[in-house]
Amino acid sequence: MDQHYIIGLTGNIATGKSLVLRMLKELGADTIDADDLVHVLMRRGGPLYDRIVAEFGRYVLDEDFEIDRGKLGNIVFCDPQALAHLEGITHPTVRRETERRIANSKADVVAIEAIKLIESGMADDCDAVWVVTAPEDVQLKRLMTKRKMTGPQAMLRIEAQPPQEEKIARADVVIDNSGDVVVTWKTVQRHFAAIPRVTAPPPAPKPAAPVRARVPPGEPVPLEVLQRLQVRRAKRDDLPAMSALMAQATNGKIAPGETEMMENLFSKGYFVAQAGEQLLGMAGLRTENLIASIDDFLVRSSELWPTVGKALLEAVEKEAGQLSCEVALLFARPEAGPVSIAFFEKNGYQKKAAKDLIKMWREAAEDHHSEGSVLMVKQLLERRIMAPL
Repeated sequence: MDQHYIIGLTGNIATGKSLVLRMLKELGADTIDADDLVHVLMRRGGPLYDRIVAEFGRYVLDEDFEIDRGKLGNIVFCDPQALAHLEGITHPTVRRETERRIANSKADVVAIEAIKLIESGMADDCDAVWVVTAPEDVQLKRLMTKRKMTGPQAMLRIEAQPPQEEKIARADVVIDNSGDVVVTWKTVQRHFAAIPRVTAPPPAPKPAAPVRARVPPGEPVPLEVLQRLQVRRAKRDDLPAMSALMAQATNGKIAPGETEMMENLFSKGYFVAQAGEQLLGMAGLRTENLIASIDDFLVRSSELWPTVGKALLEAVEKEAGQLSCEVALLFARPEAGPVSIAFFEKNGYQKKAAKDLIKMWREAAEDHHSEGSVLMVKQLLERRIMAPL
């Protein structure tokens, strides 16, 4: 691992580790989410499944015979010995898989997010330990609003972890993520710029032409412009144009500000469709536990769904396929008009109620649902993944 500079990223629950990890990815680091690895490794057919079921019993299984993390959490977060036993099962396997991914990384900086980075011994293999912090009241609010926990459930999770000061004492870098996301972003940028590069950084890619979202209303996009259509990953500099596109595509019903757009960018990946200097479409993508969640899927005007919409959907589904996602959950915005729903249906998506999905898909749909959106589902693999790695 000596050809890589390894950042070990940690912090207690709901401090914002995943937000900082996305920021590091935006800056060029390869990223590994150890918590997500655990979830994949404990899937039915995975290397952790049989041991966990054998140790904690079939009570922890859901109706699909997958490990129900809620049931498992109710056991281990009430019993420190049970938690330690679970970590003894999971940590070695996660550590081996993390080492394998680092060895295969082509980036010179790799960031590993792990809530138990220090306790598991993974910190010993890192060049620097970054600790993300937030006050307890902020943690509590995030758990209750973002993870839909009750106050007692949230406090149980918070109190089950060592004091933040223990992690801070081991830190090379401390990121205070209690306030504005713009402040956190600037802090992460500053510390990332100070990293001693193990290898010479590659030449900076030629920046994409700046994009403009606003064009004369009602004016069709010329064919010669559409012939230059390209779909790429969104970057920080695209946010003003993306915000403007959202407002234009929804007739002003959705008009996020800078802070909200930054939070969106660092909570998921975005694809943008660009032709020349015009931003014509965008889509957000989260992938977790072999489930792809797609939202903020918008094009500038309704006649662009067959072209711009199609190119965006192909890019998003290609990414989901490369990550072996078994299903795509798409949250369509009614503000984009009925033509958008018809477009998704034509491309294999069906309207579904979350309650009708299998448990893991249902939980993801409930977690990522935004008010007013229409849930549409497309199974990407004929058979669900049973042996993910």
